[in-house]
Amino acid sequence: MGKLLWTEKQDIGPTARHESAMAYDAARKQVVLFGGSASGILSDTWVWDGQLWTQSENMGPPQRNSHALAFDSIRERVVLFGGSDPGGRFLPDTWEWDGTEWTQIANTGPSARFGHAMTFDSKRKRVVLFGGGNQSQKFGDTWSWDGTEWTQEQDTGPAGRINSRLAYDVIHDRVVLFGGSEPGFLNDTWEWDGSRWRQVADTGPVPRSGHGMVFDGIHVLLFGGANQNALLSDTWSWDGKHWTQIQDIGPGPRTFAAMAYDSNRSRTVLFGGAGQSALLGDTWELYEHS
Repeated sequence: MGKLLWTEKQDIGPTARHESAMAYDAARKQVVLFGGSASGILSDTWVWDGQLWTQSENMGPPQRNSHALAFDSIRERVVLFGGSDPGGRFLPDTWEWDGTEWTQIANTGPSARFGHAMTFDSKRKRVVLFGGGNQSQKFGDTWSWDGTEWTQEQDTGPAGRINSRLAYDVIHDRVVLFGGSEPGFLNDTWEWDGSRWRQVADTGPVPRSGHGMVFDGIHVLLFGGANQNALLSDTWSWDGKHWTQIQDIGPGPRTFAAMAYDSNRSRTVLFGGAGQSALLGDTWELYEHS
């Protein structure tokens, strides 16, 4: 088995930004990126095939940041929910990307919010959404999307928070949640089995929010984010029981980068984020080097 190492790819593509979202479209073998914040709030769609970024000409959801994307592998659609628009309004809309165009498919379900987390539970065939916030509160609610409607799941679990992350661990059949802010920064790890939440760790990475998190077929991988002390650039793996730091050599410190796992090429893809003094537009891949 080789060593997981970060490699920088080309940086010709989307403009430097943070608070965008990405998901890997396994049906079309491409990473999809939408929106985020640069000098303004964006509404562009880009795809990464491992070599090149290509911008889609299709008009889709209106401008937003702090939204979330997840790929529904059963229905072969990238699902987008919520976020914040240029007027600072929070959004409650659900959209789907079929590889060619965006279609709005719902305007009911979770309340309007930003900073929520989403992933796809392939066993239960549902997109799972947790948390987020609006101008007056942080949510601790859990919702699932079956392709037709949103259903609210039980509420007892992680405290309300924004900017946590979710990833679905196929091996252990659990949705894994880490961190976020409420307003203090958190470093708790929780697992959702489709019916209830259980806290499984409170050690590992230091407290943070705005990190990236994916499942790479073996581990949940976490990168970067920020807390009250610093921007972070550490990479960690979760094996279902323990967090292990794997290396520090890779992308520079940043928060609100976008991250997705390309299962065809066995690579974690990271784009952009907010660095120490500027927004970033670099593309990195994490994969096993022999």
